[in-house]
Amino acid sequence: MNHLLKFIFFFAFLIVSLQSNAQPGGLIWTGSKTTKGLVNSNATAIHKMWKDTWDAYQAGDTKKMWAAYTNDAAEISPDGNITYGKKALKASWEAFMKMTDKAPSFTYGDPQVRMLTNDIALIVWDSSADIQMGGQQLGGKTKGMAVVRKIKGQWFIEFDSLTPVIPIPEVQK
Repeated sequence: MNHLLKFIFFFAFLIVSLQSNAQPGGLIWTGSKTTKGLVNSNATAIHKMWKDTWDAYQAGDTKKMWAAYTNDAAEISPDGNITYGKKALKASWEAFMKMTDKAPSFTYGDPQVRMLTNDIALIVWDSSADIQMGGQQLGGKTKGMAVVRKIKGQWFIEFDSLTPVIPIPEVQK
């Protein structure tokens, strides 16, 4: 009986080990704050694409920013609206920009990449927004998530979403 238990535990350990290696590079999340030491070249390329896209926005190069999105890309905005297609995303963005008192300022940090397959990955990041609309301060902290896909060797954004971070009060005991 003792040998049977050892065999069962060994077999369970083996199965779990093999399943964890199903992820490219054997890791579930890679590249927390930096690409230094990443074991997966796809994750490194995704980090670069993501940084280049944010840098393009900060520089006012919206043409380069939108080039990172597929034509069928979709988004769920912080207000819960779902927008489908790059053309509609651009129109929504332009309408939003016309409503603001000045160009919004966005920051991002701690991008994390999770490879789902060799050509599909998730990116999760921290973000904050400084938006002024009608004299009121809007925005705040969000957690972002995007699905990216590799097409002909290049990574593109298929879907993104921003979830507002809402502090939850501690429950008193």
